[in-house]
Amino acid sequence: MSVEKIRVGDIDIAYRFDGTTDGPTVMMAHAMGTSHRIWDPQLSVLADRYRLLRYDWRGHGDTDAPPGPYTLAEFVRDAVGLMDALALDRVHWVGISTGGMIGQGLGIHHPNRIASLTLCNTTSWSTPWYRNWVKERQAVVREGGMKAVWEMTRRLWFTDAHVDAEGPGYRAIREVFVGTPIAGYLGGTSAVADLAYRPHLPRIEAPTRIIAAGDDPVTPVVRAEEIRDAVRGSELHVIEGQRHFSNIEVPEAFNPLLRAGLDRFIAT
Repeated sequence: MSVEKIRVGDIDIAYRFDGTTDGPTVMMAHAMGTSHRIWDPQLSVLADRYRLLRYDWRGHGDTDAPPGPYTLAEFVRDAVGLMDALALDRVHWVGISTGGMIGQGLGIHHPNRIASLTLCNTTSWSTPWYRNWVKERQAVVREGGMKAVWEMTRRLWFTDAHVDAEGPGYRAIREVFVGTPIAGYLGGTSAVADLAYRPHLPRIEAPTRIIAAGDDPVTPVVRAEEIRDAVRGSELHVIEGQRHFSNIEVPEAFNPLLRAGLDRFIAT
């Protein structure tokens, strides 16, 4: 199925379905500066059993990019609005980085819409370092555009060896990243700078699996441990030696963790 668009609130949201038509719905949310295509390496391991809904959140991919700043509350509202527009009562949520932040917001504020949470390489609060880093990236993108901020950050997303090899997965995500609208990137980074979900995590009732990357400088393992310790019954799995986009660099390690978690959630 190709990408389609549907009106949700004040924007047109781009989305696509893949996988089986009659399986449990898995809604997948991407990272900052990317799009639904960040999940391409996961399709083959999920499509036989799950109905996969991937979408581009506000300001990214083929979704509208109105002037910002945006808020996480908007991102959560957009996600619920998309579920409503597509007549989806509940979904299994899979989110990486900002997509994981949106998932936390849904788990906290809309628990009846979430059957399970898989939170990948994410955090529940914006540390002083993180807020400062947002300002640095915004300054770079205002001065030099998306190519400049990609050059600034690419070795945070991938290991040095992966960057140097410039393989097809790396090139694909670079293409998406540099094509992100500047207004969307500025609006999105402003939203995550105000992230403050950590005190509210105990309110999450959905079964939760957390996947972290052991060498992730953006959302280090300690941030994942904070989520695990606050969400009752959650479990944490760490992929050692990896950075922020581990699902792209090592799908052979990431995919079994993702599939096993979803299979367990629908079996209980």
